[in-house]
Amino acid sequence: MTTLLKNKTICIEKILFDVPGKITLKLEDGRIIITPLRYFPEIQKLSVDKRKKYTIVDDRTILFSYSDSIYHLEDFMGLENNWRQR
Repeated sequence: MTTLLKNKTICIEKILFDVPGKITLKLEDGRIIITPLRYFPEIQKLSVDKRKKYTIVDDRTILFSYSDSIYHLEDFMGLENNWRQR
């Protein structure tokens, strides 16, 4: 079954690391996505202080100051192939 992210207005409001071993994305519509960091080894390698140094670009893309990786909202929802199709 293919799941599509149809609501193109979904926006990341804030990123938290308040649950050990997890990354939490708070969305502007009130929803929360919690994902294990083991799926994102580049983020997991960063210290807690370095994880807090991020930028949200275009409401759906996350850049960390101390990482070369680029993350999209779809990556945290298991839809990583969808952003490549946009």
